[in-house]
Amino acid sequence: MIDTTKGSIGKHIRDMAIPTVGGGIAFALFNITDTYFVGKLGTESLAAMGFTFPVVMIASSLSFGISTGASSLVSRLVGSKNHEKMERVTTDGIILSLILVVLFSILGLTTMDFIFPLLGANTETLPLVKEYMTIWYSCVFVVLMPPISDGAMRALGDAIRPFQVMITCAVLNIILDPIFIFGWFGFPAMGIRGAAIATVVSRFAGMLVSLFYLHFHYKLISFKNMTFKKMMASWREILHIGVPSVGVSIVPQLLRTLLTAMAASVGGTVAVAAVAVGSRIEGFVNIASGSISTSIIPIIGQNWGAKKYDRVYETKSLLMKLAVVVSGVVIIAINVFATPIVNIFTSDPEVVAMAITYLRIMLLGYFGLNFYTWNGNILNAIGKSSVTFRINVGGTLLLMMPAVFIGSRISFSWMLIGLIIAQSIVGFISIGKTSQTLQEEEVKLQKVA
Repeated sequence: MIDTTKGSIGKHIRDMAIPTVGGGIAFALFNITDTYFVGKLGTESLAAMGFTFPVVMIASSLSFGISTGASSLVSRLVGSKNHEKMERVTTDGIILSLILVVLFSILGLTTMDFIFPLLGANTETLPLVKEYMTIWYSCVFVVLMPPISDGAMRALGDAIRPFQVMITCAVLNIILDPIFIFGWFGFPAMGIRGAAIATVVSRFAGMLVSLFYLHFHYKLISFKNMTFKKMMASWREILHIGVPSVGVSIVPQLLRTLLTAMAASVGGTVAVAAVAVGSRIEGFVNIASGSISTSIIPIIGQNWGAKKYDRVYETKSLLMKLAVVVSGVVIIAINVFATPIVNIFTSDPEVVAMAITYLRIMLLGYFGLNFYTWNGNILNAIGKSSVTFRINVGGTLLLMMPAVFIGSRISFSWMLIGLIIAQSIVGFISIGKTSQTLQEEEVKLQKVA
């Protein structure tokens, strides 16, 4: 357990971000490996992966919401030195996530023939989508469990062990993908279904490793003295933060779903494949900012719980400066390397051209994305995820989604340009609202004290 209420804030961000960069690279390689090998099956299979991506991300949002709620609580409990409640929140959070994910699995399996055609899947791609998602939905708990337990460990200031979990998942997936997809070493060639099986097996191994650390190293999984009343109390606290966080995470995925559907209407299967390739590469590019983002809840939460408000403001100021630096570096890098990177995943010239356009335009909006994502995590850390929800959901529904729709009526490029303009506006709104909320909450806590 690392105490972030003392010492250099910049050092704490660095110490948590660097292992997370490694884990982020591992996770990106996980996704890129799937895209690379499935791409070898042809454009139809690659497009099928594109149709699964929005739904997979919505499911991940459930995991993210519970993880955020538990992590926010645990980080503040670290600051206030309450280990008994940390144990209760972690254990009850895992149980809650299991229940919600099972319900999601049942819903997903029964709606595939309805949902994916709405996203634009046609008679060629729908059977491939169903091959992949039948396996994925059936085993969705092992896919989404590691992020929840990893979030609890990061709330304790530990970024090393979550890195080890992600490395375990990534290495296994890289090994298993070609074996199951193409039928190496005597296994039958299973195509896109093999990619799903590789994902499930590798994530199952990651789940075992993460639960091992939580139970045996940190002693945070315990059913001792567990009662229904205590569990319900934990669930209420987790969901108070988690429900808005799920909304914050799901709504952008709905935006991504609209983007996929509009891409299909504007450019057909080629455009969907380009968005699929671009999104995977974008995920890799997001590693730096995502790694910094994961350090926010433990650092802000621990200092808020310890009532060290000056360190909270210092952290926010440093983060806004980092957002500018990281965004600038990413924009320059993608303009230089977009073409050779995209060519790794597909040789179709139309897909290559559209994927490059996607990357070069989308990453111009990186500033706004970092601003509202990082400020959102600051608010989540102090238990004000409802404010994050209003900023993100309002910005998505009132600005971003209309911008995507209107832009798509013109062209593929204008669809993306509209999105990044709206994204930037939401980013600047979030900076001011976060500062206001921090000051208001500090005053309330000081009055209570």
